Amino acid sequence: MPAIEVRVPGGSTLMVEGEAVFELLEGEAEVFGINAGPGFKAKVDLYKAAPVYTLKDSLLRIEGGKAWAEEGDTVPQSWRSLAEKIASEKPGKVMVIGPVDVGKSGLVTFLLNRLLASGLRVAVVDADTGQSDIGPPTTIGLGIAERQVVMLGEVPLYDAFFVGLTSPSGLLQRSVAGVALMAEKGLAAGADVVLVDTTGWVYDPGGRDLKLAKAAALQPDLIVAIDPGRSLSHLTRFLSKLYRVEVVEPAVKLRPRSREERREIRRSTYEKYFVGARDVELSFEDVVSGYSFVFSGEPLPREELEAIAGLLGVEVYYGEESGDSLVVFTDTPVPQAGVELLSSVYDKRYVKAFTGPELLHTLVAFGDREKLFRGLGIIKSVDPKDRRLVVYTPVEPSSGMYVQLGYIKVNPSTLEEEGWIERWSL
Repeated sequence: MPAIEVRVPGGSTLMVEGEAVFELLEGEAEVFGINAGPGFKAKVDLYKAAPVYTLKDSLLRIEGGKAWAEEGDTVPQSWRSLAEKIASEKPGKVMVIGPVDVGKSGLVTFLLNRLLASGLRVAVVDADTGQSDIGPPTTIGLGIAERQVVMLGEVPLYDAFFVGLTSPSGLLQRSVAGVALMAEKGLAAGADVVLVDTTGWVYDPGGRDLKLAKAAALQPDLIVAIDPGRSLSHLTRFLSKLYRVEVVEPAVKLRPRSREERREIRRSTYEKYFVGARDVELSFEDVVSGYSFVFSGEPLPREELEAIAGLLGVEVYYGEESGDSLVVFTDTPVPQAGVELLSSVYDKRYVKAFTGPELLHTLVAFGDREKLFRGLGIIKSVDPKDRRLVVYTPVEPSSGMYVQLGYIKVNPSTLEEEGWIERWSL
């Protein structure tokens, strides 16, 4: 798409939606709290928007995406006042809550830029595992800001917590633990302020539980609620009894993103993340996972595998045992009667029998003691007979790493999501 040049009168906002690149050729503007002059250039991510508020008549060049003009400043005055308070008071942990499409990430970006300009060190915890900016989807990312940014995705990833799914639903405990842990890591890394950007799940019992539990674990010094029309009173009335709560307005003139657009954003993020990935071969014995039955127990000796094979009447290539579970890989599918037989003989509540394909395209994460997150991978092939699997990943595995299985499948060729995996089915 050819670049276009747009003249914008002072006191107006040009909304630039990506994927796009824009450059300020003439004039003076502000972008998410960044003071921009001629030569300022920025990239806007897919289906996300940057507000260019012109302080005087300006000329911009835009390549890709789309753009439209709005009257006045789309950044509410309450955001500016909030930034001044935080810069002055330096609350250590700031939790931002609000429903979808009210500008939570925009507010965090604005605060980040204003706080950096005031000389503070700033970290950001991105707790939205479905629409993550810092870190890939399925993770709660921690970024340590090195400079002002137009897109939160420009903040370098410092560490992350692998939730394993693009939604916190059914995994509230992991989301809560991940947010609290990443915030503490941000403070330990020297941040003066940690900004915590949460999901838009604030309604219904699950959303209420999640936000209240996150606040209890995080113990924020300040909670910022983007509250359109007092719709968050079911949270803010209670939270204000425990924490300091500031209510601000939503961003002006935001365009809601559709479910299809959000899915495409994730595909695009996976695509960028897996640039330079390659196939890595791992031995079953070297894979250690926590939130799954498979690869969490002690490998069974050969004589035990032969005994199980005799019970089932099939060849058993590999097996593991833990206090409550038994996992086997066989040459042919094991019927339910066989599973029940193993459960009875070995006195195990959970028995899992696989042939290998069940694990294909499962998203996994690598981590170690130093960094909880070293990167993502996708299982491309499983060979139970040779006890090996192939993972497509940009990570260089080492002996000290674990491999955590997620609850979502991603096609390694197209990087499109193929669906969720039933929790604890693996």
